[in-house]
Formats: sequence, structure tokens, C-alpha cells
Amino acid sequence: MKIKRMGIYLFVLIFCFIFSNQNLRAQGHFELGFHYSQWSIDILRGWIEESLSEELEGELRDEFLYEFQKEYPSLREISYSQNVSFDSGGDNYGFEIRWYPGGHSGSFSLGFSIEKTTMRVSLPEVSASMTLKDDLTGKSGEFQGSVRNTQFEMSPMSFHLSFRWDINPSWKVRPFITFGVGAASGTALEEGKLTAEWSGDLTVEGEPPEHYSDSESKTLKELKDEAEQEGDEFFLPDFLPFVQFNLGIKGVIAENFHILIDAGIWNGFILRGGIAIRI
Repeated sequence: MKIKRMGIYLFVLIFCFIFSNQNLRAQGHFELGFHYSQWSIDILRGWIEESLSEELEGELRDEFLYEFQKEYPSLREISYSQNVSFDSGGDNYGFEIRWYPGGHSGSFSLGFSIEKTTMRVSLPEVSASMTLKDDLTGKSGEFQGSVRNTQFEMSPMSFHLSFRWDINPSWKVRPFITFGVGAASGTALEEGKLTAEWSGDLTVEGEPPEHYSDSESKTLKELKDEAEQEGDEFFLPDFLPFVQFNLGIKGVIAENFHILIDAGIWNGFILRGGIAIRI
């Protein structure tokens, strides 16, 4: 059974169980929560840009040379340099049910939630400069180009189990800590879309400048199918795991109405705001 279908069934089962079990309600209390978050991994931008620059250098250099050598077979690289810029963003929203087994004065709670998260990572521009030489004619050349608007985006629906501890539940404003795990189906990865475009100008001594450009937009499933047709491996997991670790503050606005603000790890970093209604 796929994770998405199984998660919905489980959510409905828990929801019905909560509202039909009087003994359970008498032992503790429940909260219905709604939240919205901003998602990003920009806090790691410096490290990501440095790592990607090292990973991309050989691949881009070879790709550029492959294109040039279609017309100039004896053209070779003398020097190459590049600059990488990185960006990320997205959002998350969800609905959850939490159970406080200790009642209104209890600290610990167990929650189950349905989440929709959009995660986008991009390279706004990768600029490249290459000096070349034609070994056959002895002519020198230069290439200036860039890869722009490279972006991968996916929007998985996931199902989460979380554990929360409210510190000093009697306070009107109290801190809390949350740990959780979740999963989305592998379809979310397959439907994730990768887009990219590149262009540049090659100037060879004594020849008119030549302009190169190309663009591509494909899902990971399409890229996987293409790779397998060419005999290459392209691994996509059957599900997408989530890890959650949040620190936040909960404020009591009314007896049965609370607001929450928290930040932490969510397969990246999130800043979240939400409301909780006690029932």
C-alpha cells in the first residue's frame, strides 16, 4: 500500500477513535492544530556553493568542450574558472491532532499530522570562463557563458508522528520542544521537476563569434527512464523520509485557544506559526 493512501487511512482511523472513545477523552485532552511555515536551507549557502562548485566544475567543463569539439575537434582547454550562486525556498502547511495523556496539566503530547511541503533549491547562475587552443591550427579561443535558472522543486504530501514536551505547562507563555519523523511516497520524488538553461559565446581567433544555448525541463522520473535506457543507474528511493526537531513558544490566548511560534529542522530549516484548539 502506498504511503499516501496508508497515511490518510491512519489519520481517519485516529480521528474517529479519538472522538468515539470516551475513556480516552476522560484520561487526557486533545488539541487540533493548524500551522504554516517558511522553508529554506540558505543557512548552509556558503558551504553548498563551495561544494557544488567542486562537483560541477569537471562536468560543466566537459559538457562545454563536447559542444565546441563538434565543430573544432582539435580544440582543447587551457584554463577554466567558474562562479556558483545558490538559493532555496518553499513553504509548509499542515493539520495535526495532539493527545496530552496527562490532561490540561500534562507536559508530554503525542501528535499525528498531514503536511504539504514545497521545497525548492536553485542555482540562479553559474558563470563560466574558459581559455582554449586549437592544436591543429594553433589558434586561441575564449568562451564566456552561464548556466541560469537551474532549479529543482517538489511538493510532497507527508504523514508525521511527533513527540512534544511543554516546559512548565502552567505558564501562560511556555517553551516547548518537538521531535518527529514522517514520510512521503516515492511519487513525490518522481514528480519533482528539474529545469535548466545555459548559453554562451565562443570566440576563436580569426573566426566570427558563435553563440550556444540550450534548455531542459524534466521530471526525475523522465530522467530516470532516460538513464536506464542508456544502461546507466539512476536510484530513486521508494519513499521520502522527514526528520523534525523544533524549539518554540506556546502562548495561551484563551482557555481553549493557543498560538505557537517555533523554528527548527524539517529536512532543512523552517520558521513556523500556528494555532491550537483544545477539545
